[in-house]
Amino acid sequence: MKSLLLFVLTMLTPVGVAAAEDPILFMVGDMPVTRTEFEQSYLKMVGFGQAPQSVADYLESYIVYKLKVKAALDAHIDATSAFKAAYAQSVSANTPVQQTVAVTSTGRLTAPASSVNAQYEELRRRAGADGLICLSQIFIPLAQKASREEQRQAQQRMERIYHELQQGADFGQLARQYSQDESSAQNGGEMGWFSRGQLFKEIEDAAFGMKKGEMSRPLLSTIGYHILLLKDRKQLARYDALRGDLAAEAGHRQIHQLTTTAPLQGDIIERQEATVVVSDVQMPADPLQREYYEGLLLFEQSKQSVGRHAAEDEEALKYFFKKNKKKYRRKGFKPKDYTEVRELVVADLQEEMNKHWVADLRKQYPVRIDKKVLKTVNKHH
Repeated sequence: MKSLLLFVLTMLTPVGVAAAEDPILFMVGDMPVTRTEFEQSYLKMVGFGQAPQSVADYLESYIVYKLKVKAALDAHIDATSAFKAAYAQSVSANTPVQQTVAVTSTGRLTAPASSVNAQYEELRRRAGADGLICLSQIFIPLAQKASREEQRQAQQRMERIYHELQQGADFGQLARQYSQDESSAQNGGEMGWFSRGQLFKEIEDAAFGMKKGEMSRPLLSTIGYHILLLKDRKQLARYDALRGDLAAEAGHRQIHQLTTTAPLQGDIIERQEATVVVSDVQMPADPLQREYYEGLLLFEQSKQSVGRHAAEDEEALKYFFKKNKKKYRRKGFKPKDYTEVRELVVADLQEEMNKHWVADLRKQYPVRIDKKVLKTVNKHH
């Protein structure tokens, strides 16, 4: 009760008062994270019994969280129709979460099986008959208020790149050289797997009409010019291959709902009509709604995460098991094939791939911590 009261009082602190003397605790690339933002997140986790024992331990996990938020923002996930619909629905529904979440030994939030099942059914509905597509792109940004001359120059530049590709140039090499989408350029333009509703309409309409290995002509979306390459397509993986990631995603989503709607009984968010209108959304100024906004960003981002891809890669699972076979031996049980311990292998491979992904994010977005400010966390008046 005491910790919950502390949480509510913290959440009711006027934002303007905090901002007036709120130093930056750390930077993720060019994205600042203030002391108040970190403290509020830490205190909420304490209130729900989720926090590590030390501020230092929680800081490390919070930095990883912000690295992924930064990557999601740079990938413009908040501009996709799937994100905008989910955010609009969450604001209009305004329903406190009734289910509980748990934390695994690795610190991953997980949700009940019923929630995970519902999430998988939603993924299957979105995938539908079209399934999933693996997409690469070369991207040249264009401001919405760009002049005709700026648009002409961007279009000509993209046409020159397209001509090189038609002459036999390697798509991945040109993506690394020319593409200005930082999230995919370093991977040779590969963006990951998508279902319908996760991309800009212009890109979705073109991509889902393409065949495996087909490349598009330069096309214009609301954020710039794209050349698309459809690398692969498939149907949604089996439930057991996705269950671990889905449980973690649902857990994170629910804890964000808990920390926004439940403690204040929904007073922060104004009630609206049940009809959801998908329109442009922006990062909210209110810290509670901003945290929920970020949570939905990561939820959408996780659908194309490296861990998800690894779980669907049968050859990768087979290789990982062969390399770590001794790890899965038990008294009286020596598995000969990864399928005998599939869930364990999937979880371990996802964890391994996530570590590599976070390491890559740290290289892409240097983290700078102000140690003087860190010493004042939860100690200032």
